[in-house]
This record gives sequence, C-alpha cells and structure tokens, in this order.
Amino acid sequence: PIPCVPWQSQTSGQYQRRVHGGVSASPTTPPRVHCENNFPLCCVVRQFRDHPLERGWTKINETGVQPFLKRIESLDEEKFEKKSIPQEEYGETYDTIFNMCIQREPYNFSEPLYNKHREALTDYYSKKVIPAIREGQEKHGLAFLQEWVRRWRDNKWTVDGMRRMFMYLDRFYVPNSEDLHNMSEQGYTLYRNNVFNEFKDASRDAILDCIRREREKEIQDRELLKDAVAVYVELGQKLQKVDLQLYQQDFEEKFIDATAKFYQVKSRAWLDQDSCPDYMVKAEQCVTEEEQRLSQYIHGSSKQKLMDAARNELLKNHQGELLAKKSGIGALLEKESKEDLARMYRLYKSVVEGLFPVAEAMKAHVAKLGHDYINQSKQTKGPDKEHKLVRNLISLHERFHGIVSNNFENAQVFQKALKEAFEDFINKEYYTSNLLARFINDVLRKGSKVAINDLDSTLDHVVMLYGYIRDKDVFERDYQLFLSNRLLQGLSQSEQAEKSMIGKLKTECGYQWTSKLEGMFKDVQLSSELMEQWKATVGGDIAVELSVNVCTTGSWPTSTMSACAPPVQLQDVCDKFKTFYLAKHSGRRLQWRLDLGSADIQVNFSGSTRKILHLSTYQMMVMLLFNFNDKLTYQQILQQTSIARDDLQAPLLSLAHPKVKVLSKEPNTNKVEDKHVFTINTKYKNNLYRVKIPLLTKLAKSDKQKTAMMKAQQTRRRHQIDAAIVRIMKTRKQLKHMGLLTEVVEQLRQRFQPSGTDIKKRIEALIDQDYLEREETDRGVYNYKA
Repeated sequence: PIPCVPWQSQTSGQYQRRVHGGVSASPTTPPRVHCENNFPLCCVVRQFRDHPLERGWTKINETGVQPFLKRIESLDEEKFEKKSIPQEEYGETYDTIFNMCIQREPYNFSEPLYNKHREALTDYYSKKVIPAIREGQEKHGLAFLQEWVRRWRDNKWTVDGMRRMFMYLDRFYVPNSEDLHNMSEQGYTLYRNNVFNEFKDASRDAILDCIRREREKEIQDRELLKDAVAVYVELGQKLQKVDLQLYQQDFEEKFIDATAKFYQVKSRAWLDQDSCPDYMVKAEQCVTEEEQRLSQYIHGSSKQKLMDAARNELLKNHQGELLAKKSGIGALLEKESKEDLARMYRLYKSVVEGLFPVAEAMKAHVAKLGHDYINQSKQTKGPDKEHKLVRNLISLHERFHGIVSNNFENAQVFQKALKEAFEDFINKEYYTSNLLARFINDVLRKGSKVAINDLDSTLDHVVMLYGYIRDKDVFERDYQLFLSNRLLQGLSQSEQAEKSMIGKLKTECGYQWTSKLEGMFKDVQLSSELMEQWKATVGGDIAVELSVNVCTTGSWPTSTMSACAPPVQLQDVCDKFKTFYLAKHSGRRLQWRLDLGSADIQVNFSGSTRKILHLSTYQMMVMLLFNFNDKLTYQQILQQTSIARDDLQAPLLSLAHPKVKVLSKEPNTNKVEDKHVFTINTKYKNNLYRVKIPLLTKLAKSDKQKTAMMKAQQTRRRHQIDAAIVRIMKTRKQLKHMGLLTEVVEQLRQRFQPSGTDIKKRIEALIDQDYLEREETDRGVYNYKA
C-alpha cells in the first residue's frame, strides 16, 4: 500500500493543512484531496482494504518499533535526547497507523494495534530488559543496581517513544473506549507488571544493604542510590491513582523497619560501653547522617518516619537509662558541661515529649541543691551578716537561669521546671523572704559592705527570687520598711538604683504595691522642695536647723505611733513648722514621728573636749536631759522622754556601749533595769570632731511583739480577702461557693496564698455585714447585695 497523507477538512472553502510529527505544510491546490503519489485518497483507501492486519503490523514493527527499540538498547543518551526517532521513520510509522485506524469496520484496526503495542512492549521486556537485569543480579549488588537504574531510565525513553508513534490511538481510540489506559499508562503498567514486580524486592534489599554498609562507615555511591530509590517514586508517579503508595509499600516500610533494627542494636552496644556525653555525640552524628540521606537520596516524604525511627531507638527508648548514668544529666549540670547540655537539648527537642524527662531531672537537681542551702542556713548560729543563704540562692539561680537561657534556648518547659524547683525550697522556711529583703537593703544602702560584681544583674536575680515567693506580702512589708529607713535617713547609695529596683518589681508584680514605693519617693522629693521654702521664710530666723520629711499616710509602712512629744528645746520650732505647713495644706493633720529621725548636737564632755555627735532622734532626746541633770536612772529617762521601754533600750545602750562610751553606765552590763544609772562620760575621747554614733540592732523581739506583727499581717490579709470577694461578687452578682473560692485564690496569688478556710470565714463575715446573702433554694450559691 501507498502511505496516505492524513488531511483534515476545513470549513468555508479554506485550504487544508496537514500536520504530523511536528512538521506542517500548506497545500497550494484547491480543496480536492490527493495523496503524495498524486492518487486520489479514495484509491488508497480501496487498496488498503485489501491489506491484512499482519502485513500492516509487520511494516509498523519493522520500520518503526524494532529500529527504535534497537536504538534504546545501544542508547547514546546525548544523541537520543536530540533525536529519539528519525523524522522519516516516525512519519511513515505514524501514517501507517493512521490509515489502519480511520477505516470503517471491519477494516478499522485500532483495537488490534492497541493490543500489538502491549505485546511489543511485553516481548521487549521479557527478551531484553529482564535478562539484562538478571545478569546484573548474578554478578553483585552494585552491578544489579546499576542495571536496575539503567533499565528504568531506558524505559522512560521507550514508553515515550512508543507513545509518540501510537499517538493516534491516544488521541482518538483510547478516549472513546472504556477501561483503557493511555499509551503512557499502559507502558508503565506493563513495566510494573513484568519488570518492577520481578525485581522490586531484590532491588530494595540491595539498596538497604548499601545503606547498612554506609551506616557502618563504608563509602557508597549516593548518586546510584538516589537513582535506585527514584525508580519506586517515579514509577508510582507515572501511574494513575498510585503516586507514592508504591514507594511507601514496596520500599519505605522495609527501609524504616531496617533503620529501627539497626539502631536498636547499635544503641544498646553504645549505651553499655560509652558515657552519656560520648553516647550523645554518636547519636547526634547518626541523626545528622540520616538527615543527609534524606537530602541526598531518600524521598522527602519519609522524613518524619525515618527520623522518628532513628530518634526513638537512639534517644527515646533509652532516655531514662541515659539520664540516670553517673555521667548523665546530674553530672552534666554539676560540671556545667554547657556543650553537652546544649547537645542533649538539640537531640531531645525533636523527640515527642523528649524534653519533659530532662526538665524533670533538672528540676530535681536544682531543688536538691536549694534544700541543701536552706538546711545549711538552719545550722548557722546568729544573724547571717554575710548573706550566705541569699548569695547562694542568687548564685544558684544565675547558674541555672544561664543554662536555661543559653543551652536550653529558654524553652518553656525548662523555665517552668526552674520556677517550680525554686518555689519548692524557697517557700520551705518563712524567713527566706526577710533575708532576701535584708540583702537588697544592704546592697542599696550607702556605705554597703556587700560586694557584688554587677548591680543590675544582682537586682534582676533578686526580683526573680521574689517572683518565686508565694507569700509576697511578707517580702513587700520588709522591703518597704527598709526602703523607708533608707529614704528618711538619707542612706540610699543611688537614687537611680532604687528606681531601677522598683521598676523591676513593678514588671514582676504590677503597679498596685509598687505605686506605694513610688509615692514614697514623691514624698521625699516634695519634702525637699518644702524645706527650701521653709528656709527661705520662717526657718531662716531660727537657730535650730530643721529638716522634715512629710510622709503621706498609706504610702509609707504603718507602725505604732510613738506617744512621746518633742523635747522642750525643739517644741517651739516644731510648732512653727506645723503652722507653716498647715497654712499651705489646710485640712491636713501633722503628726511627728520622732522614732525615725536623726540629729546633730554639740556635747561638752569636759572643758577641753567638745564634739559634734550625729545621733538618732531618741538618742538626742536622751542627751538633752543631761543639760539639766548630772545623772539619771533608766526609770527617770523613761518618764521624762515618754519613749516606750522597748524602743528606748537600743538607743540608750548604743550610747553606753564600751566602744562608744558617750555615757557611763552603772552597773556596766548589756542589760538595762530601772535603777541603772547613766552619766556623761567626762573622759570621752575621739580623734574625730564630728562623730557618728552607731545604733545597735534592736534587741530580739519579744513574743508579744512577734504576736503583734503576725496579728497585723493577718489583719491586712483579711482586708485583702474581703476586697477580693466584694470585687468578684459585685461583677458576677451570683456565684457558687467553689467558683468564688477559685477566683479569690486567682486574684490574690500574686500577693499570698489564701487558704480555703480563711476565705470561707471571710465569706461568713461579709454575709453578717450584709454584703452577701445565700440563695434560698441552694445554700452553696451566694448573691451580691447592692
């Protein structure tokens, strides 16, 4: 038969165009159709009807299919990419298939040619591809994988070339038939059924063996492994509704299983022979190598499963044993092995819940060290003047806060563990809050002997320790007392440091309490301005130099008001200042706090000895009595000054102390009784003209005083509980008992931890005061009474 040119008729009398194989030509004749040998098309069709299927297929096979498959076998990839099928060969084959498929039945051979396409590929796979792969398999694993990769690469050319030759079937026969694959789909399906299924297990085992060898530090051809694994991925992607299922079922499952078994054996051996740091080095190296495999030749979809398998066997399954080793987490924390701790964090942060055991181990370690410091402080006799406990706690916090921040990347689980560890031991003893307040007082006090390297860092750690205290109101009370003393006595080392500390406390606990501290600073500033006005007016004409700090009630710590009055020598100036102040601020009440002041007085000890003494106000009041008396008993001093007995002992003994000797005491003991006699020491000597008389630390508080302080503390807490209950009920109007308890605790937890019993008592008190009432139908429900 003569090959016929496929023509496509066009409407409106347009010329016709022939298109095939990427080549186009425009006829120059009218719409009458002729073939290439100038025969009419109908003549060629009549000749072709006499042409049997076998003769047509023989021509297709001999002129198109077999030459193409031979070129595949002797593939020169560079030349093949440029021209896989010669144009004349392609055109002749395509035209033959076209003419065999466009005739009417029974001369339409579309279905037989579709089957011939399948038979040709099946025959090629069985005679060429399978024997070649099997031959490589008989040699060694590397040759097998090379042939496995080569045959898949060749097959992609094969399927594509056959598709192009049988393109007419793809375009017109397959879409009009049911349950038929297109030519590409059929080609890859045939490859899967005939070749891939035959060697998929052997190929997978060869790949896994190469991976095992590589894990054993043998060098492998990663490009070859990449191409070998790609066969599983690419074949699935070529098939409809398969995609990665083929890769996952035929390769990934066994690969993940082999990975888990390999590291199960290795991890056990390493764990038995290596220390914790050495084991983690090896584990990290293995994890890094698996990540490299993923990036170089394992498909990315396997990342999660592969890394989970490796990490589970290397890290998760042995975590308890690894941390419990002598060289484990305890030793690493003790030695501050920062590199190893950072490596442990890097390894376990990718393990599901892997950081919790590490955090719990750190928490237990820190808590143990903290409890040891607390127990050591209990054994210390006398006051802790060097602040050993607080220094140890700050050092402990600085150390582990640094580890959490730098080595554990400030992860929340470690922040929580550190917080819980400190809360566990810092609240064990009530006096820790007081010691912390005393420490910061000595740090900020003028002339401080507390040596610190970095003031700002020390303040930060003190505030963090304050944050761990549950009963914050105890610390706040002590801190406010110490601050008031520093401000009123002019003992603050740096106003900037004081304000910096208040700012840090404000960040930690809010403005409610720190607003009082800020109010104290404001009072001192306003008092300074007030005294300038006083000196410019009334005070300039008075012989006594007076300096007053006016403190607003509510901002300053409350204490029992002293009943003593100013001495006679100061009564006049005090009255004038009161008149001056009330003239500027009408409606206010001014009360003198002589227990908090200081004074400079000149004392004539003898004709040749005259000194200026810097004293507390109480000491000044005592010394002024000797202007009218040569000697006084303790009873007389109490009566004439009206100072409370407990408040007078420390100032009086400070004047009579053997190292001071401003006063002489009979008998010379460290106790004071009513009949003990005091006189001016006429033999007093000191090289300095202006002498500062130190004030002894107040004597140990009596049980009565301690009881009074605790009672005042409980009163303040009751008021805070009452206020919280009323605020909540005013908003909610109605609330169940447990809900009210929960909200009260939540509101007050920044100040202290109220007990359920205390809250219940305050609820009952508020019911009696008609703030609340019980619901008649449910006694466990409270209503707010407006």
